Amino acid sequence: MRHVFVSLLMFGMLLLPSCASAASKPSAVILAGNYWDGVSDGPLGAAEILVVDGRIAEVGKSVARPEGARVIDLSSKFVMPGFIDSHVHLTGGARFFANTMGGNDASLTLNGVYACGQLLNNGFTTVRDAGDFSFAFWVVPELKKAVNSGIIRGPRIVTGGHMISAVGGHFDAAGLVRNGVSLEQVSVVEGVDGVRRAVHNEVSHGAEWVKIAGSGGFMSPSDGPEDVSYSQEEMSAAVAAARDIGKHVFVHAYGDEAVRRAVVAGVRSVEHGSLSSAATLEMLAQKGIWLVPTQIAVVVNARATAEGHVDMSMPEYVREKNAKFSPRILECAGNIAKSDVKLAFGTDLGTFDFSVNGATEFAEMVRNGIAPLRALKAGTSAAAEMLELNAGVIAAGKNADLVAMPGSPFDDISATEKVSFVMKGGVVFRDER
Repeated sequence: MRHVFVSLLMFGMLLLPSCASAASKPSAVILAGNYWDGVSDGPLGAAEILVVDGRIAEVGKSVARPEGARVIDLSSKFVMPGFIDSHVHLTGGARFFANTMGGNDASLTLNGVYACGQLLNNGFTTVRDAGDFSFAFWVVPELKKAVNSGIIRGPRIVTGGHMISAVGGHFDAAGLVRNGVSLEQVSVVEGVDGVRRAVHNEVSHGAEWVKIAGSGGFMSPSDGPEDVSYSQEEMSAAVAAARDIGKHVFVHAYGDEAVRRAVVAGVRSVEHGSLSSAATLEMLAQKGIWLVPTQIAVVVNARATAEGHVDMSMPEYVREKNAKFSPRILECAGNIAKSDVKLAFGTDLGTFDFSVNGATEFAEMVRNGIAPLRALKAGTSAAAEMLELNAGVIAAGKNADLVAMPGSPFDDISATEKVSFVMKGGVVFRDER
């Protein structure tokens, strides 16, 4: 199997040639016409940014010019930290959902190569994978190795393993298989011993975070978004097992009870939370637990459904759940905007196609009442804080992850969808000045 992955990833290198070798990190001086550092209340005006050995060395009105440093003139552009998407499924996409059972790990790898290229091109310099769609193998760690070695273009990848799920739960794909056909699934487990073993198994295969399906979902056939997958004892055991080996847990949860169990267990982040009450959002805020609301994946569809625009290509069970829960999703979106919960940016790309620019999440968050500054921080410094990364901020010592666009997102948030320059770790991967 490993030979298959290597061959496919080499093929990906040919499809997506890098603008610079991952090992080549020459010094550069960036001339920004206007910039935002990821933490300030607004744009900071013109500046120069010195990049040395993949990191930001100096920021100021005028910086040192090391001999041989490349000068990159972005004086007509707005510069900000590279985007961070905390919830993607790199092995997913349209091809996966069109042929869920017919795909194999080779096709999932190709999905991942394509996804990595699209994400980086759109300005996402870091992503957290929120669930490997290989049921019995670990594809995403192989993609991470390929990106790190420069074989393929892509963002920095934080791996989340498979989504650990109960039988019949959100990540149990057995319900999609006809009777009599067996499906090997390494992350479908139950009981305290089962979830602890699954946590250790995921980490042993390269998971840097541990993902738990705390509730059902919209796209899974045998459960609903308010159904609760694990008991409090099981959820707490999973978090304790991860904590014992130095890992954080993030939980897929829509309804109040699943979110509350995740809070009691002490997870690092809740994904979606789209049916949470105002009281539950307050619990998250008080406990300092992050929320990744994935609004282009959830709220956009809820709004369309509420307006009578039903996607008939979706299975009937998905349409029924959308119709039932859309009003509450829209109400929750408003409550999230009014809450003090810590937000991190996530799109759920991979459950829909990577041809969609994930930066549209910024505009969707603002459309739902989230302040532009809060949305922009969610996709930069706040996400970096949640993921514990040396990124998301333009300051000395931080990774040189930078993007540029034609205008200020503080004036028009959709400017984030028009990235024309991408630097990751001091290497330029897109330059269309």
